[in-house]
Amino acid sequence: MSIGTRIIRDVVICCFAYLIGSLPFSYIFAKMLRGVDITKVGSGNMGATNVLRTAGPVAAAFAFLGDFLKAVLVLLVVPLVFRDSPRFLLLAAGVAVVLGHDFSVFAGFRGGKGVATTFAVVSVMSWPVAVVEAAIWVGTVAVSRTVSLASIVALAALPLIAALVRQPRDMLIVYSLLAVLGIVRHSSNIRRLFTKTEPRLDPGYFRRKQ
Repeated sequence: MSIGTRIIRDVVICCFAYLIGSLPFSYIFAKMLRGVDITKVGSGNMGATNVLRTAGPVAAAFAFLGDFLKAVLVLLVVPLVFRDSPRFLLLAAGVAVVLGHDFSVFAGFRGGKGVATTFAVVSVMSWPVAVVEAAIWVGTVAVSRTVSLASIVALAALPLIAALVRQPRDMLIVYSLLAVLGIVRHSSNIRRLFTKTEPRLDPGYFRRKQ
């Protein structure tokens, strides 16, 4: 394959990944199952947590699975279609999926905060890191009952965990970029955490009638 052909292939794959990542499943399932426009209620964020607060646990579960599986789909399909795909291309596709989720072309370049989609990328590329990350997230939620804090802590720990299990340098770079992006997307949550106005996870959200 010539250099020009490889460049075209890489651009097409990244564009495909971005478009799949742009599918706003949180908006779709909240609207379809509960008739809720999550961009206009709660935090206005197109993520599973806002869906849980405003549309209930069933819609939130579908939203999370959609945001998770779209990254899994891309990272599993690409090497099947392009069997000689190098790892850097898969990592680039993973970044493109997260960017699509955060800045969806189908939602006016608005989106979620990329936690579920980033976790999916890590799960496919290095599952041991994902297991530790999931434990950190669950543990932080259990102690603080604050989803945003758990997400920020898990994102901040991502490059460190990857380094501790000796992931390749290119993965460390990509995970660091995704961690920074995710934390920046949580800037409003960080401000509320400092002012102690960030809402906690209410168990009542899970008992809401569907």
